[in-house]
This record gives sequence, C-alpha cells and structure tokens, in this order.
Amino acid sequence: MTNTSNDTTPLPLSLSNEVSEKDKIFLSQYYQLTSNSEWYLDTTNDCYRINNPAEKLSLTLDFREGNYRHRNQNIGKEPLLQAVKIKGKLPQTLIDTTPGVMKDSIMLASRGIKITAIERHPLLFVIVRQALSFLDLDIDYHFGDSSILLPEFSAQVIYLDPMYPSKKKSAQVKKDMQILHSLVGKDDDAEKLLQVARQQQARVIVKRPSYAEYLGNQTPNFSSQAQKRGATRFDIYL
Repeated sequence: MTNTSNDTTPLPLSLSNEVSEKDKIFLSQYYQLTSNSEWYLDTTNDCYRINNPAEKLSLTLDFREGNYRHRNQNIGKEPLLQAVKIKGKLPQTLIDTTPGVMKDSIMLASRGIKITAIERHPLLFVIVRQALSFLDLDIDYHFGDSSILLPEFSAQVIYLDPMYPSKKKSAQVKKDMQILHSLVGKDDDAEKLLQVARQQQARVIVKRPSYAEYLGNQTPNFSSQAQKRGATRFDIYL
C-alpha cells in the first residue's frame, strides 16, 4: 500500500510496556512519547497493535492468519502476478517502494520472488517488522524514503502502489485503510517516485484504480487489468 507524507512534525504517541526497548528508542526519534496520546501502541499475540479509542480504530498486523494466510495459500490467479511477469515468467527480484501493510509483498514472496521493501513511515515500519519476524520468506525490509534509497538497490521489477485518489462518491473505506490514512497521510510525492523508478534499469509497475488517470500523466507502455468490472489496473513502464 503506501509511504507517508513528508510532514516531519513530531506527533504524540503512547507505548505499552510490551513494546521492545529497541522499538521504543527507534520511535522516540520520530514521535513525542507520552502517556496520554490518542494513539496507543501495544501488543497482542506477540504482534503490535495500534489503537485510537476516540475514533474507534484499531489495527493489528499478524501475517500468520486471516486474509494474509488465505491469499498466500490460494492457488488461484492473482492479477498482480500476471502484471509482474516478464516474457511469461515471474521475476526473480522485485522492489516494493510503497509496501504499506505488505499484502502484495507477502503474496509475491510466497510465490518465490525475492522482495526488497522500503517503508518510510516509522510507526508502520515497526509494526510490520515485528509481524515479519514470524515468517520465513525472502523479504529484505528497509526503513527510508524510496525516492532516495531506490538507486541503492537493483531488481528486475519496481512496484509502486500509492494511495488511491479519492472519488466524490465512494463507500466508507475499511478500518485498516482508515488507520493508514490517519497515520500515513497522502502520497503527495508519488509522481516523483515514479520518475525516480523509471530512471532505474527495471520494469516499473504502478497499481491504480481503473477510474484514475495515469500517475503524473506519464503514459505507460501498456496496462494490465483484471476482467472484473471496476477492478484494479496495473500500468507498466518498460
């Protein structure tokens, strides 16, 4: 899913005693740690959970269960798998520049693709890193800004999944997306990231809703879209 906006203003954050000392030190560099913040990080089943009681929002990332487990064991066709193929074969390596809650990265890694994922939102990075520690997948997870770090890595495919542009008439988004929108904000620099990605020696794939214009009005070489009406579109740059 997404990177965060470039707002670096320290925000208040409360941590439970179960948060590791390493993660407390890391988060203290980016947040004002306090005992009475509207956002509270604790643990459940050894995974981190972020809560906002006032907004009735709560998100736990546990890649061992739920939709993650079902999607990674499902042998059916995934539209993204078709989009990342090069000459009919899955790539050996892929960089996910906007991993978010890792749904796509984990699905791709479970198919044998070596994944490099770069996340720039500190709190999301900590939550995901903890959940990844229980998986045996070939995923290198890094903290930082993809538009800066991308040239330091190489892969056959570079994947972008920026926040979807809003529709005037749209249903209420799911709870996990509400939290991401609240914490992470908008991808105001997604166009810049696409420009950086296209400068690398790799195929670039951008995930977009079918109703959206091309990111940054940059016309792809071609697009791949699922047959389902209103489905996601993948814009592919060679």
